Order: sequence, then C-alpha cells, then structure tokens
Amino acid sequence: TLFPYTTLFRSDRAKTLLRDEFFIEMMDAQKDLYKNIIFGSAEDDIDSRERALIKLRAIEEFEASFQSLAQQGEIEKKRFKVF
Repeated sequence: TLFPYTTLFRSDRAKTLLRDEFFIEMMDAQKDLYKNIIFGSAEDDIDSRERALIKLRAIEEFEASFQSLAQQGEIEKKRFKVF
C-alpha cells in the first residue's frame, strides 16, 4: 500500500517533522526565497513572479498536508475515546 503505517503513527511522524528545527528552517528559507523573488523582481518580470508564486503555494500546500495529518491523529484518538 501507499501508506503502510497506522494513522496515529503517521500523525506522530508529521508532528515530529513539523517541530523539527532543520525542517522548519529549510521550509522558511524556501518560502523567503520565493517571496523575495515576488517582491523584488522588476515590474515587467511577470513570468518570474508567477513561477515563484506557484512554488510558494506548493510549499504552503505541502506544509498544510503535514499539519492536517498531524491533526488527524488527535481526531483518531478522540474517536477511540467515544467508543
């Protein structure tokens, strides 16, 4: 299967990654790089800004998927408590 781990295990891994100092630093550095391109490009350099914005959005979606996965573990834990 694509994801052989349990939801709780995957959630814990996502939480660990989102708290990892190196991971956070690298994600922030990439976001800053693309923001600098967007805000620092020449007025007529629309193509560069569009490419940088697409890359910035992709990073944000990637990060959001990990945040969602991290929260999924909490949802699973609450669901088990109900039963």
